[in-house]
Amino acid sequence: MRGFTLIEMLIAMVILATAGIIVSSSVSNVATQTFSIERRQLAHWVAEDYLTRLRLERRTKPAELPEGRDTVRLENAGRRFEIRRDVKATAHPWVKRVEVEVFELEGSNKPIGPLGQQTAFVGQY
Repeated sequence: MRGFTLIEMLIAMVILATAGIIVSSSVSNVATQTFSIERRQLAHWVAEDYLTRLRLERRTKPAELPEGRDTVRLENAGRRFEIRRDVKATAHPWVKRVEVEVFELEGSNKPIGPLGQQTAFVGQY
């Protein structure tokens, strides 16, 4: 008689099942990390876009940028974001320090993050 015994088949099935679980777990971790990287990269782009718009706004409307904290909500790439801006004075009266934090809004406008942070110096003119 040739073939495998029942014990040999059970051992082979346990080894294959263990390998399948390990591969499945690894794929799940990669998917989670990819989503996290995508979320942080998009938050970085949102912050850069916001600061660029702020700079361009200063060129078209050369008014002084008010100091203090402000919150703006916007949508980008089909996702909703909250930007928290903190404007501070610098040693030069025409230049302000702008710190931006980006949060993603999920569900009932619950902010997740900060996913990204940027600091820029914006001139009055």
